[in-house]
Amino acid sequence: MNLLTTLLLATAASAAPLEKMFNLVTSGAPTSSNNDLYVTTESTGPLNSNAVLSTKADAASFYFSNGTVHYEAPNGAPWAMALVSGSEYENPVEISVDPTTGSDGFKVAASGTLSVAQPSWGGWLICTGGSDPAVYYVNTKATSGALKAGCEKVQLKAVLKPSS
Repeated sequence: MNLLTTLLLATAASAAPLEKMFNLVTSGAPTSSNNDLYVTTESTGPLNSNAVLSTKADAASFYFSNGTVHYEAPNGAPWAMALVSGSEYENPVEISVDPTTGSDGFKVAASGTLSVAQPSWGGWLICTGGSDPAVYYVNTKATSGALKAGCEKVQLKAVLKPSS
C-alpha cells in the first residue's frame, strides 16, 4: 500500500462518526407502572439474553448501526437485538451474540420511538409474570391474535445518554 492510500484510509477512519449511546425506555403503557422502565439483559446462556425491564440504574446501553440495535456489552462481544421468530402472537426479543435472523430493519423516528421494518412486526409488548417484566413484540403473522394475560402494548423510546 502506498503512502497516499495509507493517509486516505487514516483520514477516513478518523472522520467516521462515533455511535451515540442510548437507553431504551418504555412509554405509552395503559398500566402506569409499566412506563419509564429501562431495557436491560437477562442471561439465558453463554451467547444469548432476553430483553427484560428494570430501573435506570440497571439500564443497558445500546447504539444504532446500519438498521441494527447493538448492545454495548461489558465484554465487547458483538451483541445485537433480534426479534425471535415464532408462531405465537407474542414473541420474545432476544439480545444475542451475532444473531442470524431478525436483527435488522430497526429504525428510530424523530420522536425517539423505536420500530422495526419487518413484515411480522406489529409493535412492542411488555409481559409480566417472570422475575422481571420482559420485552416482546407482536407477531402479525401469528394464527391467533389475542394478547395473553399479563401483556400490554408499549412503545420503546431511544433516550440518548448524557455522555453521548
